[in-house]
Amino acid sequence: MNILLTSLMVPGAPSGVRVHYERLAEHLRREGHTVTVVTQDSLRPLVRRAIGAVRRILGLFGRSGAQIGIELGFVAEIYFAIDRNARYDVVNAQDVSSGWAARLALRDKAPVVVTGHFNDHPAEELVHQLHLSGLTARFLHRWYTLLLQKTRFFIGVSDYVLQRTLPWLPADAKTTVVYNGVDMTPPATSALPAGVPDLRAMFPDRPILLNVGQLEPRKNQRYLVDVAAQLRQQHPNFVLVLVGKGEDEEILRQQIATAHLEKHVVLLGYHREIMALLRTADLYVHAATRENCPLVLLEAMAAECPTVALAVGGIPELLAPTPDALIPVATPPAELAAYLRELLTNPVRLAQLRQRQHAFGREHFDARVMLADTLAFFEQARQLPQVQLPIATQTESRSYAPITT
Repeated sequence: MNILLTSLMVPGAPSGVRVHYERLAEHLRREGHTVTVVTQDSLRPLVRRAIGAVRRILGLFGRSGAQIGIELGFVAEIYFAIDRNARYDVVNAQDVSSGWAARLALRDKAPVVVTGHFNDHPAEELVHQLHLSGLTARFLHRWYTLLLQKTRFFIGVSDYVLQRTLPWLPADAKTTVVYNGVDMTPPATSALPAGVPDLRAMFPDRPILLNVGQLEPRKNQRYLVDVAAQLRQQHPNFVLVLVGKGEDEEILRQQIATAHLEKHVVLLGYHREIMALLRTADLYVHAATRENCPLVLLEAMAAECPTVALAVGGIPELLAPTPDALIPVATPPAELAAYLRELLTNPVRLAQLRQRQHAFGREHFDARVMLADTLAFFEQARQLPQVQLPIATQTESRSYAPITT
């Protein structure tokens, strides 16, 4: 197949979405498929500047105008970055905006499959992240709901995401669940890649707790620092390593200093070789309050690093064989600290947790499973008749004949 992958996440972006589509493209090419990746980085500089000028003009109308310019600009950037004369068998958009841009650019000559990486609703994440309200928040909800209503083929990366999204999709939309996937095969060597810190050497004879993610409120590292303050009283030899960068970095530094946790909580910065770091940790702790199918949990399974996580979004699906690893969201820091101490001082229980999670990951979240399920859905989309509308009506609301699921 000749496949087009589109995404608003540019190469190098510190995002699981970027990692997903890069790995998917690599696996598809290994299977003999032709894959073209289009992001905002694919845009010609002159066109980028023209779109930027329109954004600046809309920004003169306040915050709502600026947000409208951003969202319309996203669609325009992908639209103009796509070779509209190319013939693709299928398009896999990693977000609804680039999916709609692909439909407009290719005039529905190929099925556009949107993969939903968002947590609850695409607008909700922006509203929370940017602290939006009023007219701007309402615009985002209506805009993304409109784009979802124009989505004919949808992949949820967890059943949670799919069920949350179904009310906004057309009644005749074709849908499926394809979990993110990683290579569950153990590495040929235990040597760390160049540039990866050796946590075992940095913290000899100390239990290592690891957390990976953008340093931001949704990822909830502040809660983990509170947990560390409680754990120090019960098990003072541990170290908590936070991997990532973000808006909360200075807040976390101050929190660590105030609690005198400099020897127990370390901000390691951003690193790309996450699985190598996971192989050096004793326990991975995930505290995000909004999640769908976090790639790092699957990487922990592949690295055979036992995991505990807050029971939100799609995480219970990923940790189904180890319900004891699911932490209620309202758990006080002292209670989680006590549970972590229990695990760290019980090697047998920790090993059982690791074994069950790794076995489940090999069966359900291996990259080969993801690839097979993705290609099967692509083929289903290709077998259905494509609806081609005149250029003049491309932005109008559409209806299709019912599709059997």
